[in-house]
Amino acid sequence: MANLFSDNPDLAAQLDCVDLHDVIRIMENDFNAEDSDEFAFPAPASLEDAMEFFAASLDLLGDISANVIAPHRQSVDSEGTVLEDGVVTYAEGTRIAVEALSESGFMGAMLPRAYGGAGVPATIYMMMIELVSRADASMMTLFGYQDVGELIARFGSDEQRQEFLPGLASGEKIGSIVLSEPGAGSDLQAIKVRAFEDEDGQWRLNGTKHFISNGCGDVLMVLARSEPKIANIFGLSLFVCPKSDAVKVIRVEDKMGLHGSPTCELFFDDAPVQLVGKRKAGLTSYVLENLAQARFSVAAQALGIAEEAYRRALEYAGERVQFGTTIIDFPAVRELLDKMDLALTSSRALLYDSVVWLDRKVQISEAIAHGRVAEDDIPSMKARQREAAKFSNLLSPLVKYVITEKAQQVCIDAQQVFGGLGFIRDTGMEQLVRDIRITTIYEGTSQVQVSASLKYIMSDTLGELFDASEALPCPDACDDIRSMIIDNRRLYEQYRDAVSEKESPKLAEAAARDLADMYSQVFGAWALLRRANGNAGRRDALRRYVIEAQAFATGRLNALQNGSYDCWLNERDT
Repeated sequence: MANLFSDNPDLAAQLDCVDLHDVIRIMENDFNAEDSDEFAFPAPASLEDAMEFFAASLDLLGDISANVIAPHRQSVDSEGTVLEDGVVTYAEGTRIAVEALSESGFMGAMLPRAYGGAGVPATIYMMMIELVSRADASMMTLFGYQDVGELIARFGSDEQRQEFLPGLASGEKIGSIVLSEPGAGSDLQAIKVRAFEDEDGQWRLNGTKHFISNGCGDVLMVLARSEPKIANIFGLSLFVCPKSDAVKVIRVEDKMGLHGSPTCELFFDDAPVQLVGKRKAGLTSYVLENLAQARFSVAAQALGIAEEAYRRALEYAGERVQFGTTIIDFPAVRELLDKMDLALTSSRALLYDSVVWLDRKVQISEAIAHGRVAEDDIPSMKARQREAAKFSNLLSPLVKYVITEKAQQVCIDAQQVFGGLGFIRDTGMEQLVRDIRITTIYEGTSQVQVSASLKYIMSDTLGELFDASEALPCPDACDDIRSMIIDNRRLYEQYRDAVSEKESPKLAEAAARDLADMYSQVFGAWALLRRANGNAGRRDALRRYVIEAQAFATGRLNALQNGSYDCWLNERDT
């Protein structure tokens, strides 16, 4: 039988390439974590036990993705979702997928074992999102909203955990993150939906939210303005809102892609809600904390869609005969396929070497918060947490930008391999192109991600990681590659310094995309180098990646030095 995990050696290899050992030990309290016969998933007894569980889980999900979810991809796209009398109905294939994922325990993969979840780290969860998204991208917004439960688990009260987590973990209930409003997309401090306490002390919500993925969900995590006199980010609080008659689905958007995922406009008619965590900390302490994971999730979704597009193009190119030979033998087609493959492998290394820093940040914070760290070790653990937070704050927007843009190009190129057939619905290629398009837009556009990365790139946030990588022993036959990676870092530094010398914030913003590309290429090259040892194919692919990165950086530096961005220098700047 088909299996989307076992048929992807590069994804499977990430389990060995990514250093999850410290994360697992912290999560499992050095394998003294709470356990119970009543837990659906027992706590691992050792590091090996944990890794075996992750591998087995991914293999099972690969089976479900290939044989249950993927066969319904096109019918879900055609059927879409239906809003009638305020009730949203999912496509039949979506309902079948949710049932299969629920029965196997995957709808609570990230949630605590004490409430029915499997308690996997974010790195493993991203691999799961990649698998599910390869099968059907629209399923990601149902499967991928486990962060609703994670927010409750981390910041909610004991009563809220008991009320909401078991249903979310079992798949009986599905969540949604409710942020956007007509006047507040990426600018969340402009949120106006009003939260107020009635005469009985019950919190309620009033107002409209729009562009809400799976807004018809059973458990909504809503950011709203609880302090009408505070217009900035400190006037916002986070609320958990169970489905009720006071939450009305006004419309479901008619979208370009992801037809199986309902994108809703909601009206809260004094809907009863519960405050999560502290008042006035909704955006600063909770939503921004969640945003890093959301960005990584979209990157994983894009990677899954692009992997499916590439696989289809590769298969078609090996079968399609023109001028007496298969088209894969034509250098122009082979070159296109090789570039797609390199984009996927480099993106995968970039993603999983990045999200592990989010795991470190979250798990150290949780260990300290729950008293699992000895008092003498708290200062050093807090220092590790701050380091992980610093890296994660850069890598989440940077990775989201880089991977979604690359994945979109992979899908377009894969469609090109099909020629005219790629434009026909029956092949499914046009659906993949439609589905991938949103990934560079939602959870913040590529331009927003680049802008969010800029200050970290200008201050060389990953500099100490690059220094450590340069000091490590070099894999066999990679000395020249290692030297080129170091040279590419110098090119980034020259570009950054040239931008700084201009003393123009506008020019820096305009040049930010070049900087993001250069910086990610240095980080990605070190990630690929760690995976190249003993594998000639990976080594050759890495050499090409580094050569092309060097050509890009050299060209952009020349353009900058010759005035390509000088139009952004105004009289005040000069």
